[in-house]
Amino acid sequence: MSKIAVLDDDQQWGFAIKRFFRNEFDVSNYVDVYSFLPKAHEYDLAIVDFSIPPARFEKNINGCELICQLKNDLLDPPVLILATGFLSQHDLEAGKALCPQADGFLVKDMGLEAILAQIKQFLAANRS
Repeated sequence: MSKIAVLDDDQQWGFAIKRFFRNEFDVSNYVDVYSFLPKAHEYDLAIVDFSIPPARFEKNINGCELICQLKNDLLDPPVLILATGFLSQHDLEAGKALCPQADGFLVKDMGLEAILAQIKQFLAANRS
């Protein structure tokens, strides 16, 4: 079973993903960069929110900057997907331009079924 991390301060969205994906993936949720970074290498795929408020004493970093950092620091980084609620599913090209370094992009309003289908595609593309 593939391991997926969701890094998002929106705990309800993270819980929805975890619950909806539970039969297909092992999902862990993180609400801050500080707790996610030391474990990032353990996952097959990570969904990283674009806007992550910094925890106390934590450097302010957005999702794209974090993805770039992980790609630079890890020998075998997980598939890194940037997610945002600021754009809609009609703005996918604008979203991809936010962070060309990400392995994929998704918008939160696309619905859980569509998000699940996208995640499966990202994982399959990474295996080929």
